[in-house]
Amino acid sequence: MFEEFVAKRKVLKLISDRTLDGKETTFRSLNRELDLTEEAACSHLKRLWNARLIETTSYRLKGFEFRLRRGESIREVRFRLNRRGKERLAWYAKDNDDAWSW
Repeated sequence: MFEEFVAKRKVLKLISDRTLDGKETTFRSLNRELDLTEEAACSHLKRLWNARLIETTSYRLKGFEFRLRRGESIREVRFRLNRRGKERLAWYAKDNDDAWSW
């Protein structure tokens, strides 16, 4: 079975919408709302977090603001869109070129 390709832009938009609604986003949110596998949802969150387009909603120790602690799973972390993520969505809207999505 082949899964539909889900662009970073679509995932970022969902996180943006949830953030505006005062909701946090987890891998389960992406799994449920975008029909992604759990692994794909986790992978999207890791990439967006690593690119600093989303941030965690809980306090993080210095040095772990954008990475997991030893033994921590991405499945335990809750996210929201940050300023840089908003800027990226604005760039997508201005550029309107899906070729840059991954």
